[in-house]
Amino acid sequence: MMELTATDYEILKAIATGRVSSGTPVTHFVDYCDNVIGGNPKPLVDAGYIETERNEINGLTEKGKKAYEDHAKQESKD
Repeated sequence: MMELTATDYEILKAIATGRVSSGTPVTHFVDYCDNVIGGNPKPLVDAGYIETERNEINGLTEKGKKAYEDHAKQESKD
């Protein structure tokens, strides 16, 4: 299992909160992450956190949703 960074969580949050909508081309999402968040979403896609189909972002997988929700709960405690 990969260790997620704060940047990884920001990438998941961008999808979870709708800043990046389903149907966004992966190439646009990579550019967005690079320019706005400062990270690369490819490892998250490869590790199964982000659902893609036909080279488009389709939201978070169950694994991605759980990782994001767990992190959000931890942030609210801090």
